[in-house]
Amino acid sequence: MSNITHKALFDKLQDTYVIDKARQYAHWTLPALMADFTEVRNGRAVLERDYQEMGALLTNHLASKLTRLLFPANSPFFRIDPSRELKAQGAERGLKPEDMASAMARFEKDACKRVFLNASYAQLILALKHLIVTGNVLLYRDSPNKRTVSYGLQNFVVRRDGKGVTLDIVLKECTFVEALDEDLQKQLRLVDKGKYSRPEQTVEVYTRIQRKVKNKNAYCEVTQQVDTIPVGEPSTYPEYLCPWRVVAWSLIPGEHYGRGLVEDYAGGFAKLSDLSEAATLYGIEIMRVVHLVGAGSGTDIDDIASAECGEYVRGDPNSVAAHESGDYGKLKQVSDDIEQVTQRLSKAFMYQANTRDAERVTAYELQQDALEAEHALGGVYSSLAESMQMPLAYVLLVELKESLLEGLVSGELRLDISAGIPALGRSTDVQNLVGAAQEAAAIVPVFKQIDNRVDEHKLIDVIFAGRSVDTELIFKSKEQQQSEAAADAQIAQGQQQMQMAAAATDQVDALQSIQGPQ
Repeated sequence: MSNITHKALFDKLQDTYVIDKARQYAHWTLPALMADFTEVRNGRAVLERDYQEMGALLTNHLASKLTRLLFPANSPFFRIDPSRELKAQGAERGLKPEDMASAMARFEKDACKRVFLNASYAQLILALKHLIVTGNVLLYRDSPNKRTVSYGLQNFVVRRDGKGVTLDIVLKECTFVEALDEDLQKQLRLVDKGKYSRPEQTVEVYTRIQRKVKNKNAYCEVTQQVDTIPVGEPSTYPEYLCPWRVVAWSLIPGEHYGRGLVEDYAGGFAKLSDLSEAATLYGIEIMRVVHLVGAGSGTDIDDIASAECGEYVRGDPNSVAAHESGDYGKLKQVSDDIEQVTQRLSKAFMYQANTRDAERVTAYELQQDALEAEHALGGVYSSLAESMQMPLAYVLLVELKESLLEGLVSGELRLDISAGIPALGRSTDVQNLVGAAQEAAAIVPVFKQIDNRVDEHKLIDVIFAGRSVDTELIFKSKEQQQSEAAADAQIAQGQQQMQMAAAATDQVDALQSIQGPQ
């Protein structure tokens, strides 16, 4: 596909079946995600909305909740783990371990702050909406402008191999002829003078991100074309530092496009949509009142219809009767069915979850929400760490400090996701330490009073073992214990010598006071 234009490749890889299904799912939830720009009125796409708004409420709620869990505002969502070699190099240069840890923590904090610059956080929420509804989104990190952009299925196509590795991406954007360079405008007029002669004419811009391998090293080559005219020179990125990343909610091996959460509950949304439409139309019909007038009554229908309130009209009251169609009992039954479907969908979209609305949500609450998301979403939440959080963490670090690129490439700096499910293992270790400390404080003093044969160190070892605490991570090494013991002995010896010298001085002073002045 090297000789094909980006525009032709976009048309070739676009899957109309996936697009049609995504539009149906968006119709039940957020129609703007799959707006059809073939019908535009006054510069805006025409949207056909559903008879119910519950789909939009559930999608917006879940997207905001997952974004907060994946990218928390009060703590970094990834952690930098220096290799042993890098720590040894730092020690040779006189850098203390705590100084290195402080520097890494500062990098983590400053890099994660960039997620909230220039409305990037809102774009991440939009990305989660695309993932929930359509199952696919293209994320682009614009490092020079420090912002993130999310693209829906209508704007990009993707091709994957059998294992799900992204091989080719083509992004389609639109701009105006007058926004391009003059040289490029001249080239466009040569391609199609009638079409591109007007400055306000829309022109398509295609960006292709192609994965290539050289010397067993994967990298991404980015090229761009305006219509079919190549623009600029190709740029290359290491695969994990490419600012373009296609994320899928749930990807079946062998398929190019992912599947969203709405597809899993398409039956419920279809039923909710049909019942809501029927209830709305039937409810309107119930409210319709028609007055029936007897044929031979002699009552003037026009006078009754045009009479004002309190006006006298000649007629027979027994010949006029109000008629209302419909049955409220049927509407009540439909409303109950809608409520049952809504409750089931609410559980699936975590709408009934206990989430405290506060700026400072505790770490424990975040952990519980992460566990709930993992259980409710069937493991999809944890996969977002690899496909969404990790690539963004690499790009943000290099964006913050370009000199970190060498360490990331060489492997001296490793990134570890510290938000969501991947962080639960580490938080469990901390909870085990807290539990061991509480048990030791309660048990050790009691056993020392009961039996003086109890060795408190062995007793603490038993508590640590019961709590599954890795003591190698918290205990001092034998060399460190020996050096500290030698240092303590030297300090004690020095104090003893000082005490002996002070005692000798006191004896001399006492002897001189007894002998009197010489």
